[in-house]
Amino acid sequence: MGFVVKNTTKCGVLDLLCPHTCRGCGRLGEILCGCCKNNIDLGEMRICPLCKEIVASSSKICVNCEMPFGAVFVGGWKEGVLGDLVKEYKYKAVRAIGEVLVEILDKRIGKLEGEVVVVPLPTIGRHVRERGFDHTWVLGKKLAKQRGWRCERILERAADTVQVGAQAVERQKQAEKAYMVGRKVDPVRQYLLLDDVWTTGASLLSAAKVMKSAGAKVVLAAVVVTGR
Repeated sequence: MGFVVKNTTKCGVLDLLCPHTCRGCGRLGEILCGCCKNNIDLGEMRICPLCKEIVASSSKICVNCEMPFGAVFVGGWKEGVLGDLVKEYKYKAVRAIGEVLVEILDKRIGKLEGEVVVVPLPTIGRHVRERGFDHTWVLGKKLAKQRGWRCERILERAADTVQVGAQAVERQKQAEKAYMVGRKVDPVRQYLLLDDVWTTGASLLSAAKVMKSAGAKVVLAAVVVTGR
């Protein structure tokens, strides 16, 4: 008679046999220890991913930049330990890192009132096959579960263009044709668009435009890291 081993059981066994080490200090036992988390914590600061300026803690969006979002939440800068964690999670499929990234992002988001639906930006199909998982969707599911929110595949890929290495103007042109809405949008809900990296912002800005054209009244954005 066969039996099914739960993923949580498998992860527990692997953690015992091959325990994680802190990516910041090398301490055995955690992917990122509490001390190293504090070192990358922004405290009350908010980052505007568009102009890269620090926004007042009382503001959810940069007043100097015109963006179609009710609020923008950034986990931190794309450098040092946090930048390395995103790369390792995304390209080496170390899924346990996703828990750490969500913890950091969840802290940045803080308290939100009303019903929120997490909408991860869809990953190109070829990349999902190469990496073995849809990294943004996994982050979205984890964040939604932690918050008691819903995570839905509302956006779909209209074109599988690869933005890595492209210049800003080219990224913008690609992003304008990249997404379409595949499900009904409820104007009463708040939609939190989620992506891992903000480079030029073309993807998130284009996705927000598509969501609003489909009827969304409140569109928020969350990104794990942004470059300086």
